[in-house]
Amino acid sequence: MLTRTRTLIACTAAATIAATASAAGPAWATAAPSQAATAKAVSSTTVQDYWEQTNHNINLSATGGVSTPIMTLKLPAGKWVLHADQTMVNFGPSDYAGCEIGDTANSDLNAHNNIVGDPNATGAQGPAPFVDTLSETAAVSLSAPTTVTITCGHNNTNGATPYINSNADLWAHRSSNLVITQLP
Repeated sequence: MLTRTRTLIACTAAATIAATASAAGPAWATAAPSQAATAKAVSSTTVQDYWEQTNHNINLSATGGVSTPIMTLKLPAGKWVLHADQTMVNFGPSDYAGCEIGDTANSDLNAHNNIVGDPNATGAQGPAPFVDTLSETAAVSLSAPTTVTITCGHNNTNGATPYINSNADLWAHRSSNLVITQLP
């Protein structure tokens, strides 16, 4: 049975700053009109954060080239910064492995890979640690509600038995001022 912890954090910040120069004010504020302090009103902004974390290990397929879903978040429309962290463990033969962050329009917004497992086991793909940490970050502008998914897998069917250690997490931060630039 898959159990997940979901936390929704919603914050509303509103601040209005008003400044007036008075006789009791500092000398720089009343010395001359060109030195008078001006205040700007800060508009109300709503920030939303969604965060999900696994609380148990998730086994990956023993078959190479098969992606295993680790976690998903359903997000409303908006501009989002996405970030995920996972710890991959493999006591079987070393293999190239990795995780991807994607949404319904693009399954590979960002991916990171490494080699993990026993480098001395039969079928090993090369030198590797038994444990490795992977992180993915992406930015998306969603015009409609969308599901974001983290998937992980390994390349070869060589006896590798990788799993994602508990406490993998996925964070989505909504920002109305996000500027997304993709370089050529």
